[in-house]
Amino acid sequence: MGDVSIIARRIPGGYVQYGWSGNGGYCKNVGYRLLLWYTEPEMVEQLFELGQTTLIGKPGSEKGGEKWHLTHRLTGEPFWLAKTERSIFSKIAFIDYGYFYDSDNIWYYVIPGPFRIKIPLEHIADNVDEKNFEFDYCDEIEKQLITYIFGEFLDASDDFLRFLSDNISFKDDSFSETISEIKNDILSNKYPIHEGLFNKYRKIFNYFDDWVVVVPTESGLQFKMRKKSDEHIETIEW
Repeated sequence: MGDVSIIARRIPGGYVQYGWSGNGGYCKNVGYRLLLWYTEPEMVEQLFELGQTTLIGKPGSEKGGEKWHLTHRLTGEPFWLAKTERSIFSKIAFIDYGYFYDSDNIWYYVIPGPFRIKIPLEHIADNVDEKNFEFDYCDEIEKQLITYIFGEFLDASDDFLRFLSDNISFKDDSFSETISEIKNDILSNKYPIHEGLFNKYRKIFNYFDDWVVVVPTESGLQFKMRKKSDEHIETIEW
């Protein structure tokens, strides 16, 4: 897996500010530094005022006086601006990790796959493996999302039910059996969303907005998804 990362934040006026936060972008590097030093709005403001960086450093380290691994490594380039969160992965190719500080003053970890899966960063940090990597847990989130689409979402959405009825050839006229086979076929892939849903069942993937919000609860993960519309509604409004 690659390790290129970006950080982004929502700012007044309907803009999103975003840019490079370096390689080594996994949670135990970039994510932990954000949670340790940059959770308060004023600290986030200081961080983004510095511009893009190849490594997020300790507050004030741009002035010197810190060990090499704790200092900012600034590129001298300001962050970019966009009108929507959908643009935050648009300037750099092959981004592997996104960190988004939304207007609720919470850092989110964004998985930049076909679906941009947005989940509180603190929750990701609480679910890393013994080597402090988040990869296995992110894989589990993908699997749970597929199960949700063909379970709870389908059960609650007459529109999605009609869409599937109009766009899928059913085995022996059995809707439930066909849907179960599609779900299991998608889940059989190493990367269920990209290799399964996106590559094999693109029409179903295209039904949805390309952002997904994950809400951790005491009883498990809840997913927020929307049908694709002509204009994307920012996830902070979901």
